[in-house]
Amino acid sequence: MLVESGSSPAGGPVLTPDAAAPAPTPAASRRLKNNNPAVRVQAAVELGRAGKMEHTSRLASLLADENATVREAANRSLWKIWMRSESPEIDTLMKRGVGLMESGRLEEAIGVFAEMIRLKPGYAEGWNKRATALWMARRYQESVADCIKVIELNPHHFGALSGLGLNYLGMNDMEAALDAFKRTLEILPYSRSAEIGRAHV
Repeated sequence: MLVESGSSPAGGPVLTPDAAAPAPTPAASRRLKNNNPAVRVQAAVELGRAGKMEHTSRLASLLADENATVREAANRSLWKIWMRSESPEIDTLMKRGVGLMESGRLEEAIGVFAEMIRLKPGYAEGWNKRATALWMARRYQESVADCIKVIELNPHHFGALSGLGLNYLGMNDMEAALDAFKRTLEILPYSRSAEIGRAHV
Protein backbone atom coordinates (compact mmCIF):
# COMPACT_ATOMS: atom_id res chain seq x y z
CA MET A 1 0.00 0.00 0.00
CA LEU A 2 2.97 2.31 0.35
CA VAL A 3 3.09 5.23 -2.08
CA GLU A 4 6.61 6.29 -2.94
CA SER A 5 8.21 7.99 -5.90
CA GLY A 6 7.81 5.72 -8.91
CA SER A 7 4.90 3.84 -7.36
CA SER A 8 1.23 3.88 -8.18
CA PRO A 9 -1.29 4.65 -5.43
CA ALA A 10 -2.63 1.14 -5.96
CA GLY A 11 -0.38 -0.62 -3.48
CA GLY A 12 2.96 -0.38 -5.26
CA PRO A 13 4.08 -0.13 -8.87
CA VAL A 14 2.31 -2.22 -11.48
CA LEU A 15 5.06 -4.31 -13.03
CA THR A 16 5.19 -7.21 -15.43
CA PRO A 17 7.86 -9.94 -15.35
CA ASP A 18 10.76 -9.52 -17.75
CA ALA A 19 10.24 -11.85 -20.68
CA ALA A 20 12.62 -14.80 -20.87
CA ALA A 21 14.95 -13.24 -18.30
CA PRO A 22 17.87 -15.51 -17.43
CA ALA A 23 18.01 -16.84 -13.90
CA PRO A 24 20.22 -14.72 -11.63
CA THR A 25 23.66 -16.16 -11.04
CA PRO A 26 24.64 -17.18 -7.48
CA ALA A 27 27.26 -14.43 -7.64
CA ALA A 28 24.54 -11.79 -7.95
CA SER A 29 23.55 -12.15 -4.30
CA ARG A 30 27.18 -11.88 -3.23
CA ARG A 31 27.66 -8.72 -5.31
CA LEU A 32 24.95 -6.99 -3.29
CA LYS A 33 27.65 -6.49 -0.63
CA ASN A 34 30.30 -5.15 -3.03
CA ASN A 35 32.00 -1.91 -2.00
CA ASN A 36 31.26 -0.35 -5.41
CA PRO A 37 27.72 1.12 -5.57
CA ALA A 38 27.53 0.51 -9.33
CA VAL A 39 28.15 -3.19 -8.76
CA ARG A 40 25.44 -3.30 -6.08
CA VAL A 41 23.00 -1.62 -8.46
CA GLN A 42 23.81 -4.10 -11.23
CA ALA A 43 23.32 -7.03 -8.86
CA ALA A 44 19.99 -5.67 -7.62
CA VAL A 45 18.76 -5.18 -11.20
CA GLU A 46 19.81 -8.73 -12.12
CA LEU A 47 17.87 -10.16 -9.18
CA GLY A 48 14.86 -8.04 -10.09
CA ARG A 49 14.74 -9.49 -13.61
CA ALA A 50 14.27 -13.10 -12.53
CA GLY A 51 14.82 -13.36 -8.79
CA LYS A 52 12.54 -15.24 -6.42
CA MET A 53 11.26 -14.72 -2.90
CA GLU A 54 14.39 -16.36 -1.52
CA HIS A 55 16.36 -13.32 -2.72
CA THR A 56 14.23 -10.72 -0.95
CA SER A 57 16.03 -10.75 2.39
CA ARG A 58 19.36 -9.74 0.87
CA LEU A 59 17.74 -7.23 -1.45
CA ALA A 60 15.83 -5.70 1.45
CA SER A 61 19.11 -5.00 3.22
CA LEU A 62 19.95 -2.53 0.43
CA LEU A 63 16.92 -0.39 1.29
CA ALA A 64 19.14 1.10 3.99
CA ASP A 65 22.11 1.61 1.65
CA GLU A 66 23.85 4.98 1.88
CA ASN A 67 23.61 5.33 -1.92
CA ALA A 68 20.22 6.51 -3.22
CA THR A 69 20.63 4.80 -6.60
CA VAL A 70 21.28 1.48 -4.87
CA ARG A 71 18.22 1.95 -2.67
CA GLU A 72 16.00 2.72 -5.65
CA ALA A 73 17.30 -0.31 -7.59
CA ALA A 74 16.63 -2.57 -4.60
CA ASN A 75 13.17 -1.10 -4.07
CA ARG A 76 12.16 -1.60 -7.69
CA SER A 77 13.60 -5.11 -7.83
CA LEU A 78 11.75 -6.13 -4.68
CA TRP A 79 8.45 -4.99 -6.20
CA LYS A 80 9.26 -6.94 -9.38
CA ILE A 81 9.83 -10.11 -7.38
CA TRP A 82 6.74 -9.55 -5.24
CA MET A 83 4.54 -8.96 -8.27
CA ARG A 84 5.78 -12.11 -10.01
CA SER A 85 2.91 -14.58 -9.70
CA GLU A 86 4.17 -17.18 -12.21
CA SER A 87 0.55 -17.57 -13.32
CA PRO A 88 -0.92 -15.93 -16.47
CA GLU A 89 -4.39 -16.17 -14.93
CA ILE A 90 -3.30 -14.32 -11.80
CA ASP A 91 -1.48 -11.71 -13.89
CA THR A 92 -4.66 -11.08 -15.88
CA LEU A 93 -6.70 -10.70 -12.70
CA MET A 94 -4.08 -8.37 -11.24
CA LYS A 95 -4.22 -6.09 -14.27
CA ARG A 96 -8.03 -6.07 -14.21
CA GLY A 97 -8.24 -5.43 -10.46
CA VAL A 98 -5.73 -2.59 -10.51
CA GLY A 99 -7.56 -1.01 -13.45
CA LEU A 100 -10.85 -1.15 -11.55
CA MET A 101 -9.24 0.23 -8.42
CA GLU A 102 -7.62 3.14 -10.23
CA SER A 103 -10.94 4.00 -11.89
CA GLY A 104 -12.67 4.10 -8.50
CA ARG A 105 -14.68 0.90 -8.93
CA LEU A 106 -13.55 -0.36 -5.56
CA GLU A 107 -16.13 -3.04 -4.81
CA GLU A 108 -15.50 -4.68 -8.17
CA ALA A 109 -11.75 -4.49 -7.60
CA ILE A 110 -12.12 -6.07 -4.16
CA GLY A 111 -14.03 -8.93 -5.78
CA VAL A 112 -11.29 -9.49 -8.37
CA PHE A 113 -8.58 -9.51 -5.73
CA ALA A 114 -10.66 -11.92 -3.64
CA GLU A 115 -10.68 -14.28 -6.61
CA MET A 116 -6.89 -13.97 -6.88
CA ILE A 117 -6.59 -14.89 -3.22
CA ARG A 118 -8.90 -17.87 -3.68
CA LEU A 119 -6.84 -19.15 -6.61
CA LYS A 120 -3.42 -18.50 -5.05
CA PRO A 121 -3.63 -17.80 -1.31
CA GLY A 122 0.15 -17.89 -0.91
CA TYR A 123 0.61 -14.96 -3.31
CA ALA A 124 1.12 -12.00 -0.99
CA GLU A 125 0.39 -9.33 -3.61
CA GLY A 126 -3.18 -10.57 -3.97
CA TRP A 127 -3.73 -9.79 -0.29
CA ASN A 128 -1.81 -6.52 -0.57
CA LYS A 129 -3.87 -5.22 -3.47
CA ARG A 130 -7.12 -6.14 -1.73
CA ALA A 131 -5.84 -4.39 1.40
CA THR A 132 -5.27 -1.27 -0.69
CA ALA A 133 -8.75 -1.37 -2.23
CA LEU A 134 -10.31 -1.91 1.20
CA TRP A 135 -8.35 1.04 2.60
CA MET A 136 -9.51 3.23 -0.30
CA ALA A 137 -13.09 2.13 0.52
CA ARG A 138 -12.45 3.08 4.17
CA ARG A 139 -13.02 -0.48 5.28
CA TYR A 140 -10.07 -0.14 7.61
CA GLN A 141 -10.51 -3.16 9.86
CA GLU A 142 -10.75 -5.54 6.91
CA SER A 143 -7.73 -3.90 5.32
CA VAL A 144 -5.74 -4.34 8.53
CA ALA A 145 -6.47 -8.08 8.45
CA ASP A 146 -5.21 -8.30 4.87
CA CYS A 147 -2.08 -6.27 5.67
CA ILE A 148 -1.28 -8.63 8.53
CA LYS A 149 -1.65 -11.58 6.15
CA VAL A 150 0.75 -9.95 3.68
CA ILE A 151 3.35 -9.53 6.42
CA GLU A 152 2.91 -13.16 7.48
CA LEU A 153 3.65 -14.23 3.90
CA ASN A 154 6.35 -11.63 3.28
CA PRO A 155 7.92 -10.10 6.42
CA HIS A 156 9.92 -7.61 4.33
CA HIS A 157 6.81 -6.06 2.79
CA PHE A 158 7.24 -2.41 3.78
CA GLY A 159 4.17 -1.50 1.73
CA ALA A 160 1.89 -3.60 3.92
CA LEU A 161 3.50 -2.22 7.09
CA SER A 162 2.93 1.31 5.87
CA GLY A 163 -0.60 0.28 4.96
CA LEU A 164 -1.16 -0.82 8.54
CA GLY A 165 -0.16 2.65 9.66
CA LEU A 166 -2.56 4.32 7.23
CA ASN A 167 -5.40 2.06 8.34
CA TYR A 168 -4.76 2.71 12.01
CA LEU A 169 -4.73 6.45 11.30
CA GLY A 170 -8.12 6.02 9.66
CA MET A 171 -9.32 4.18 12.76
CA ASN A 172 -7.85 6.92 14.99
CA ASP A 173 -5.62 4.38 16.73
CA MET A 174 -2.54 6.57 17.00
CA GLU A 175 -0.45 4.20 19.11
CA ALA A 176 -0.85 1.34 16.61
CA ALA A 177 -0.23 3.73 13.69
CA LEU A 178 3.01 4.97 15.22
CA ASP A 179 4.20 1.40 15.79
CA ALA A 180 3.42 0.46 12.18
CA PHE A 181 5.30 3.46 10.77
CA LYS A 182 8.28 2.72 13.03
CA ARG A 183 8.32 -0.86 11.74
CA THR A 184 8.17 0.45 8.18
CA LEU A 185 11.18 2.69 8.79
CA GLU A 186 13.15 -0.23 10.22
CA ILE A 187 12.96 -1.83 6.76
CA LEU A 188 12.75 1.33 4.64
CA PRO A 189 14.59 4.00 6.63
CA TYR A 190 14.51 6.59 3.85
CA SER A 191 10.74 6.36 3.31
CA ARG A 192 9.26 9.85 3.04
CA SER A 193 5.68 8.63 3.34
CA ALA A 194 6.39 6.67 6.53
CA GLU A 195 8.22 9.67 8.01
CA ILE A 196 5.26 11.92 7.14
CA GLY A 197 2.83 9.38 8.59
CA ARG A 198 4.81 9.13 11.81
CA ALA A 199 4.99 12.93 12.07
CA HIS A 200 1.21 13.15 11.85
CA VAL A 201 0.60 10.74 14.72
